Amino acid sequence: MGEAWAGMYVGFALLTSGADQYVGYWDAQRRLVVAHRQLDGDSPWVRQVLDETLGWDSHNHISLGLDRGGHLHVSGNMHNDPMVYFRTRVPGDVGTLTRYDHLVDPGTEGSVTYPEFAHRQDGRLVFSHRNGGSGDGATYVNIYDEAAQSWRRLLETPLFDGSDRDGRGSWSAYPQGPELGPDGWFHLLWMWRETPDAATNSLLTYARSRDLVSWVDAHGRPVEVPFTYGTGDLVDPVPPRGGLLNGNARLGFGADGSVHVIYHKYDADGLSQIWAARPGGVESIGAPGSSWEIRRLTEWERRWDFGGHGTLDFEVEVFGSEAQPDGRVRVDLRAFGERRSIVMDQELRALGEGPTSPWPDGLDVVRGDFPGLQVNMLHGRGVGSGGGRYVLRWESLPENRDRPYADHPQGGPLEVVRLPEVQDGPAG
Repeated sequence: MGEAWAGMYVGFALLTSGADQYVGYWDAQRRLVVAHRQLDGDSPWVRQVLDETLGWDSHNHISLGLDRGGHLHVSGNMHNDPMVYFRTRVPGDVGTLTRYDHLVDPGTEGSVTYPEFAHRQDGRLVFSHRNGGSGDGATYVNIYDEAAQSWRRLLETPLFDGSDRDGRGSWSAYPQGPELGPDGWFHLLWMWRETPDAATNSLLTYARSRDLVSWVDAHGRPVEVPFTYGTGDLVDPVPPRGGLLNGNARLGFGADGSVHVIYHKYDADGLSQIWAARPGGVESIGAPGSSWEIRRLTEWERRWDFGGHGTLDFEVEVFGSEAQPDGRVRVDLRAFGERRSIVMDQELRALGEGPTSPWPDGLDVVRGDFPGLQVNMLHGRGVGSGGGRYVLRWESLPENRDRPYADHPQGGPLEVVRLPEVQDGPAG
C-alpha cells in the first residue's frame, strides 16, 4: 500500500470495522499518514497526510479508534509532549481529519505518552494516556460522547497515580490493556517503574472490570482506583532490577477463556527466563504476597542485562500467546536473535520449545537488502465484513535508544495481509 519509514522501529496502527479499513503509519519522509479503503470490491486506498513529523523516538506510536457514529479518531507522535489528536468531520472520510488541541483538560495533557483507544461492550470509545514522565506519571481515562461530540473523564481520578505519597517516592505505571477477554471482562496488567532507567521496573500486577470503572482482583474482591504503587492484585512481586520490563509482559487466554500472563524476568541465578502465571486459589501462593500460580517455561543459560534510558532493542521479546484447537497454548517470542515458540498445556506446563514462526508463507523473512533490517508484524484490531484477521507488515531497523543511526534506509514496502482462517500451531 506504499512506502513506510524504515530508519527505526516505531508502532503503526491497523483498524478494521466491517467494510472499512484504516491504517496509520509514518511514510518514508516521516510524515504521519492515515489511509482508508473499502474492503468490498477494488476500492483504492485514500491517504491523508497530517501535519506531524516523526523524530528519532520509537515511543511515538500511532493509535486509531472509531466511535459509534463512524468517525475516526487519531492520536500519536508523543513522548512527554502536548496532546496530538485528530478527528474526522465526516465518517469514513480521512480527508476531513481535523486537529483538536485537547480532549478534556489541557492541564493533564501537556506531557503525554502512550495514547490508546479501546471500546467498552456498548461500543463507546475510550481513550487513555499517561501524563508525566517515566518514573513520575499518572494515567487518565476518557470516554467519548457522540451526541455532544466531546470527551469527558470516565474516572474522576486517574486510573494509575504514581505521584509521591507520604515521602515514599514516585513511580509511573506501564499497563497492557485493558483487553476484553472471551469471558466478557476487561483485563488489565501493569508494572511500575521508579526511574527512567528501564531496569527499575517492578511489581507485576493485575485487575479486571466489567465497565472500566469498578475493578476487582482475580477472585472478584474489589480493588480501589487510582491504582498506586503496591495496590491491585499482585501477580509476581518482582523487585527493581529483577528482569521485569515494560512491553515484555502479555495477557493471554486459554481455550476455556481463563486468563494467564506470560512475562520475562531473571531466575534465582540471574539468568533470563520466560514465566507463566494464572490465578490460583485464594490461599495459594506462587510468590510471597501473590495468590497466582507461577511456572517457569524455559531453561535458558543466558542473561539479557538491560537498563538505561531510551527505547531498548529487545534481546528477549514476548509477543503473546494463543490457544490452539487441541487446548494447548502457543507462546511466541524472540530470544537472542531467533524466533521461537513454546507450547504449554492447560496447566501452563511447558511441553516443548523450538525455533518456529507463527506466520504463514514466510511473512517474517526479511526481503530488503539493507544490513540489520527486521520484519515488523502488527495484528490489526477489529474484524472485516468478510471475516478473517489482518496484519500490517513492514521492515525497518530496530530501536536505537531513540538516537539517529549514522546510516539508515529511508523507506520500504508497507503491506496489509489477510491471514488464513485457521493456522497450524508448532509441533511439540
